[in-house]
Order: sequence, then C-alpha cells, then structure tokens
Amino acid sequence: MFLRISALCVGAALLISMPTFADACSRAVSQKAASTIVPTGSINQKLLGSAIRDEVNFHRCRAGLKEVGGAGTALRKQARDHSKWMARTQQLTHRSTVAGASTLRDRIKRAGVKFRTGSENIGMVHRYQIDNRRFKILDSGSCKFATYEGKALPAHSYASLARHVVGLWMNSPGHRKNILDKRVNKVETAVAFDPNSKYCGRFWVTQNFIG
Repeated sequence: MFLRISALCVGAALLISMPTFADACSRAVSQKAASTIVPTGSINQKLLGSAIRDEVNFHRCRAGLKEVGGAGTALRKQARDHSKWMARTQQLTHRSTVAGASTLRDRIKRAGVKFRTGSENIGMVHRYQIDNRRFKILDSGSCKFATYEGKALPAHSYASLARHVVGLWMNSPGHRKNILDKRVNKVETAVAFDPNSKYCGRFWVTQNFIG
C-alpha cells in the first residue's frame, strides 16, 4: 500500500502547458460553478469538489492520462473534516490530533472505501482573488480589493477557486505528481472557511486521491 502527501500554502499560480494531447483537452465548467460565489457558510462541497475534479481531469487529459471519478460522500466528509481541523487549529499539515483520523491512511480507512494507493494534497488560499499579486485595499470593512490598475478583485466563485487551487498545485512538484498519478482513479476535495484570517478570510483545502 502506498500513500503520498503534499502540502501547499499560497504560491505562484502558473499553469504549465504540456503539448502532448493538449489540443484535444478542454475545461468542463458548469454555469452554476462559474456564476456562484463560494459563501462563508454552508459551502456546497459537492459542487466545489466537482469543479476541482474537472480541473484535475483537464490537466490529466493534457498529460494523456485517464480521468478520475468521484470517490463518494464518505471520503468527501473526511476531507471536509480535516480541512475544518486545519482551519480551527491554524495548521497546514497532514497529521491531525483527531482520534482515529490523525493520518491520511486513517482518514481513507474511516471513509470505508477500497484502495491500494492514496495521496493527499492540502492548501490554504484567500477567499478573495488577491493571492500572488499586488493589490490595493479599497475598503477593508466591506472587503473591497483591486489591482493597482484598478481592476476589482472579487471573492472566488466555485469555478475560479477550483482553477486557482489546482493551478497552484500543478505548479508544485509534489502536488503535481499526485494529480498526474497513473495509479489513482478517484478523488474527493473539500474546504473549510476561516473568517478570522487577514483580508476577509481564507479557505483551507484537503484533496484525497485513491486508486
């Protein structure tokens, strides 16, 4: 049994082009994911997970790999619970203090899914689209941000958050390796929101692959 983990804080959001198979690949972005802002409470984890899976499959397609499917509600819950623990404790880590769910192996087993291999990506990004860029605070009380050229920087939609997070992971060797792993065939991703972080809050993200 093989388990691999990789953690990421905010980094450069550069997508790496891969010429092989690239022309045949396109992003599947649902209208609901593109038009709906991720709320601070009652996050639609299924919608976000689907948007992130679409992004993952776009990059897998460009690498000539098979798509991954969803792993189900139980694994999504484990990802969500780990994200909540990270947000609550302010720790970006794969190992928690939760009894029976402190490691990736524990969390996958608790989900009750069959697996031979597993991997985990985690991350932390701002709710507003301010990561990795110079920006101005127009009104901190109402969370209004803009670029120095005057372009508004809104809160993430489900689709923009998915693209941003996966883009960061693809620009990080360890995360990229997990996303492009030939042995995995299912994935679930979930987030938790931390309202107390600077600049109107951050999302803590956990992604679990199994194969």
